[in-house]
Amino acid sequence: MKAWIKQNKAITCIIIAAILLISASVAAVVYMLSSKEEEVVYKETTVVHGPLTVGVTEEGSVTVGTVEQGFDLDISEYSGGNTGFSFRGPMFGMQSGSGSRKLEVEEVYVTVGRQIKKGDPLFKLTEESVQEIREELVSDEEDAALTYENLLVQQKKSVQEASQTYEQNQVYGNAASLEYDEALYDLEKAAEDALEKLEDAMEDLTEYQEDLAEVQENYKEAQHYLTEVSAAVSEEKDTYWRLKNEELREQAKKTVDDNEDEIEKLEDQIADKELEIVSLQAAYHEALKAYQTGEADAKTQYDKRTFQLNKSAEIYSIATDEIEYQAKVAREDYEDASDKLKAFDEYIIDGVVFAEYEGVVTGVSIEAGDTVQNDTAIATLNNYEDITIMVDVDDDDMDSIAIGDTVNLFFTAFPEGTFEGIVSDIGDATIDSNSDITYEVEITVKGDVEGLYEGMTGEVTFITKETKEVTYVSNRAIIREGTKSYVKMKDEQGNISKIEVVTGFSDGNSVEIKEGLSEGDVVLIESKVKSE
Repeated sequence: MKAWIKQNKAITCIIIAAILLISASVAAVVYMLSSKEEEVVYKETTVVHGPLTVGVTEEGSVTVGTVEQGFDLDISEYSGGNTGFSFRGPMFGMQSGSGSRKLEVEEVYVTVGRQIKKGDPLFKLTEESVQEIREELVSDEEDAALTYENLLVQQKKSVQEASQTYEQNQVYGNAASLEYDEALYDLEKAAEDALEKLEDAMEDLTEYQEDLAEVQENYKEAQHYLTEVSAAVSEEKDTYWRLKNEELREQAKKTVDDNEDEIEKLEDQIADKELEIVSLQAAYHEALKAYQTGEADAKTQYDKRTFQLNKSAEIYSIATDEIEYQAKVAREDYEDASDKLKAFDEYIIDGVVFAEYEGVVTGVSIEAGDTVQNDTAIATLNNYEDITIMVDVDDDDMDSIAIGDTVNLFFTAFPEGTFEGIVSDIGDATIDSNSDITYEVEITVKGDVEGLYEGMTGEVTFITKETKEVTYVSNRAIIREGTKSYVKMKDEQGNISKIEVVTGFSDGNSVEIKEGLSEGDVVLIESKVKSE
């Protein structure tokens, strides 16, 4: 028994020792990993004295806009008789149903905090629900097509019946109608021919005038070149080059003469065409006058012969308009059903619905087992095309700020870079308990905004046109702790110390040093980098 107890104690000691050894090893690994995670490096920068653009700097926080993706697909059912349609005069056509059709979610692929791109899969629908809805959409299309075809047949039949009735009542007016149509056709044709000739002549005139303007411009250039070449001939002393210039002068002279001939020709053509246009205008006005007079005469004669037949025309119009309206609505219903089926096949691929936007998911509104239909909310994403930062600006500084101004943005998390923004909105003035007036100014961040997140604080610098001679240093060298500012410097032994400074205005990149540093001083810019 004692031996058993002694043996168990030894085993227990071994287990405890092993646990302690493993714990020590884990601690060492964690320490090594944490110690290698980040490394502080320093970069030297010099304090300088010179012109610095005055800027108004305020602090604010980042707001990232959001965009919501919904299930943007119309799968609603239609009602109206057995086939989804009904003949009810103005109320005829596909009637949108209660929208009871729904698709069931099988699996959701996105989660909050995940970065997604356009075209990434969002969720998958059950095969059964997709097949069921698609079959119903196909049925809608088939019913709509059948109804449209039946209406076309009915339309043809109704038009034939109305035409027969109309023709019977028009038998005594056919001669008048033919006479009227022929008279109007001849008069209208004459007017159209006269107008066409007039328009052709005016187009020719415009073309001649454009050609003349072009030739005149060429003529001016040719004259100018001839003058230059002639001067070169008289000034050139070298025999070879004088002969060359004389050749060029002859060529230029020929070009000038050719342009003069072309100008004279075009001027003659323009004059002839202007006379022709005057004549054609008179002919066109005569044709219009003849058309108006002839139309009135023909209409008077036609009205006398067709007065008793007007009622039959009204009956024909009512009968055909009604069926035409019904056919039009049926055609639109068929096209709508076909478009819905096509959209369904394009929107859902292998049961999967894809992202229409890019960003970080901030909310997911569906889960497996849920049902979706048109306008069902799916997910909310950060909209990186809508990143803003709000700052409060004193009334005294607003004179130099306007919507559309470019500003500099500085974020402590990005010490190596400066962002750019645009003043996108200026709010109304507000007055606090001390009677201080401020304006809330909205800045829209531009460019590469990767890394910015909701609530991140940053400095906004509104640049004015004024410059001053001051001592300044890079903004990145300033360490801000509460209301105080510091810089880091090395002494002769290489030791790093923190020096308090008093800062002034900034242009977003550099900041004025009022106290604590002098021109030529070397300060350090501290950065943290991940080690291997």
